[in-house]
Amino acid sequence: MYKVLLGAIASISVLTACSGTPEVQTGDDAEVIMGGLNRVDNSRADFAYIDPQADFSKYNKVLLRPLGVDNVEIIQPSSSGSMNRHNRNWELTDADKKNLQDAFRDAMVKQLEDKGAYPVVTEADDDVLLITAVLTAIAPSAARDDNRSRPAGRSRVYTEGAGSLVVMVVYGDSETGEILGLIKDAKSSTSTWGSNNSVSNMSDVKRMFSSWAMQIRKGLDRVHGK
Repeated sequence: MYKVLLGAIASISVLTACSGTPEVQTGDDAEVIMGGLNRVDNSRADFAYIDPQADFSKYNKVLLRPLGVDNVEIIQPSSSGSMNRHNRNWELTDADKKNLQDAFRDAMVKQLEDKGAYPVVTEADDDVLLITAVLTAIAPSAARDDNRSRPAGRSRVYTEGAGSLVVMVVYGDSETGEILGLIKDAKSSTSTWGSNNSVSNMSDVKRMFSSWAMQIRKGLDRVHGK
C-alpha cells in the first residue's frame, strides 16, 4: 500500500522519473523543508517535496487559486534569437497576466473537471485539494509581437516555439491550509520551427499549461485507482 501511495504522490506532484521511480527521501539523512516535506528523488522537476504521510485519495474536488503572475522573472531573448539587438525588453502587461491566468484555469478545468470528474469548486471542504500555482519565470524565444519591439519592415519572425515557462505548484488541504507538496517544474514549447507571433505563442503556452494539468489529473486518477 505504501508503494502505491508513494507512486501516486509522485504522479500527483507533476513528477516524471528521469531514471528509475520517483522516491521520497526518508530516514535521518532525508532533506526536509517546512517541517514535514521530504525531497523526492528521480524527478524531472527542478525540485519536488512531499509530505510522505499525505493521503491524496481523500480529495475528490479541487479549489484552484488564480495563477500567480506578479513576480515573474523574464529572461530576455538573445539578440540572435530575436533578430534585433535593439529590441525593447519583454514586459508582462496587465492584459498578458490576465490571459495567462485565464489560459491556466481553462486548462485545469478542462483536464480536472471535464476529463477527470474532479469538480473545480470555490469553497473549502474536507475532500477538497487546494492547488496554488505561481508562474516564476518565462523565457520568450523572440521579441514581443508588436511594432515597438520588432525590426521595422520585418513581417515575420521564425523560432523554435514560443520559449519556456517555469511554474511552482503548491498542494494543500483546503480546510486546514496544511501544505502537502511543493514542486517547481519547467516546460519548453514545441521544438518545431515556425512563425513566432502572438497567436502561435499563446497556443504554445496553452499546450504547456495543458500538459501540466493533464499530469495532475493522471496523478489524481492513479491515487483513486482509475
